[in-house]
Amino acid sequence: MSTVPLLHSMPHRRRAAVGFARLAALSVVVAWLALGGGCSRGSATSGFSPTWTPSATVSASAAPTLSPEQAAARATALAMEPPDPYTPQFTPEGAITAATYFLSLFPYMYATGDLDAWKNMSDDNCEFCNNAMNDAAALHDIDGWADPWVQEITALGWRIDDTDPNRYVIRINVVSQAHTENPGSNKPSRTVEKSEGPLLIQMYWRGHDWTIEAGEPE
Repeated sequence: MSTVPLLHSMPHRRRAAVGFARLAALSVVVAWLALGGGCSRGSATSGFSPTWTPSATVSASAAPTLSPEQAAARATALAMEPPDPYTPQFTPEGAITAATYFLSLFPYMYATGDLDAWKNMSDDNCEFCNNAMNDAAALHDIDGWADPWVQEITALGWRIDDTDPNRYVIRINVVSQAHTENPGSNKPSRTVEKSEGPLLIQMYWRGHDWTIEAGEPE
């Protein structure tokens, strides 16, 4: 299978909170997008299905007890504001905006445990989406959290499926600063190291908004 060549180069830069470092921390077997028959617009088929190994779920054996410092940090994380909403548009720029918004929900989901917005944009069969959501839920099930972090997202290009013009693949570079994950219960926190790299986000226009079908580090 070959990689997805870029149809356009777009210096569309926006600062947003995103979870690339955590995405890189998940065990991934990279599966490239399969390309359909060629045409001037290129293609990105609906057969894109990256394989992920979900993080293990940790069960709490006793009621959690947080130190005053941990309690304060958790309260700060839970109070994180959600990213600004976007106006859905069926254009390349609209697809980029929607993809950027979706990724900006990543640290919000891990900080607050609020999964609704992420879930609402995710296709039911999106393993990338489901594994991240399940991982965040497992962390909060043991009263854990991630300290909020801010990252820089740069859209590098986009491509349209030549068999279905409603399907886009957006290529986005994410620079993620180091941040802290806290399992709670006076357990030691861990640092998620700084990372940088491109992501491929496959999305579909449903007539009124975008749905994320798949995602993977490039």
